[in-house]
This record gives sequence, C-alpha cells and structure tokens, in this order.
Amino acid sequence: MDVHDALRAICTTGEGYCWYCDQKLPGAEEAISTGWDVKRIEGERVASIILICPECNRLKAELGEEGLLRNLSESMTRITC
Repeated sequence: MDVHDALRAICTTGEGYCWYCDQKLPGAEEAISTGWDVKRIEGERVASIILICPECNRLKAELGEEGLLRNLSESMTRITC
C-alpha cells in the first residue's frame, strides 16, 4: 500500500483520527510531511485501515505497542482524575 496515496484519499473525506490518541488527521500535505502513517490490519471478515499520528508512531517505536498503550492510559488517568 502506498502510504502517501492512502493519506491523500483519506484526507479528501475530512475524516480520520489517530488510532491511539484520537488526534484529528490534518490536510494531506501536512499529514505526509509530518509523518502520519497508515496501516492495514487484517480482520476476520474485512481488513481495516488505521491512521497513526507522528507522536504515537514515535512512541510506539520507542516503547512498543504495549508501552504506548500503557503510556496513553496513564495520561488519560491523570487528565480525568
């Protein structure tokens, strides 16, 4: 899958949020230049496309997916308490 083409297509809808932190997807050129990523996840019935913002992508690379989710969970706990 070509990430840039996928981002351009998704950005035309005006919809799209980071799978992990719900940050809104910016316009196509900004999304491409800042490092948004698109991943295809195979499901039981259909494949899903997820968007990952640059910050979550960086944290996932540093901490792994479990570490990223733990970090986001702790952040949300501090915000809501």
